[in-house]
Amino acid sequence: MEQPSVAQQVFEYLKRKPYVHEAIEQGIINYSALARQAAKEMNIANVETVKAALIRHSKKIRKEKKNREKKIIRLLQQAHFSIKNKIVSLHSSIPLSIDAVAYSKTPSGYMYFLDEQNAEKTKHKNINHWLAIIHIKSPIHIEQTPGVAAFILSALASEDINVVHLMDCREDTFLVIKEYDAPLAFKVLSEKLRV
Repeated sequence: MEQPSVAQQVFEYLKRKPYVHEAIEQGIINYSALARQAAKEMNIANVETVKAALIRHSKKIRKEKKNREKKIIRLLQQAHFSIKNKIVSLHSSIPLSIDAVAYSKTPSGYMYFLDEQNAEKTKHKNINHWLAIIHIKSPIHIEQTPGVAAFILSALASEDINVVHLMDCREDTFLVIKEYDAPLAFKVLSEKLRV
């Protein structure tokens, strides 16, 4: 069987190393050091050939990231964002007949997100307070656009905003966050989409 080319081996190497891929996208790679490490792991003697292949693949990776990000931003610029505060979460092992803002079924049961007022009417004790929901109503072609959720979550994480629950179905995305993070979350997403 024919040995794959160094370029092909480097391509496969990068596919197996998502953190290296991310560093390349960010432009924070020392190619000489990476080439030495990759050559050692792939048992390739010529480090300079590995470095040349890494640089060629890196240009392509950065270009693809830029194009993907532009496509995501264009899509999200067409979306409608809203925030609802005074939300609580409730977990149940059985389905409940309650008026929920949003809910999801998981293998461990049902997760309901309700207005505080509706939660007060229930008899359940395990209620988590002080939440907000960001609802993103996107165009239907979001289904053919990879990386949208990653883009949104990364933008929020960069400001230390944790998404405690994510529900995504077709063009509706619901991000549950702590209520005190809601103003900053909306600002971060708004600024990201005004590029």
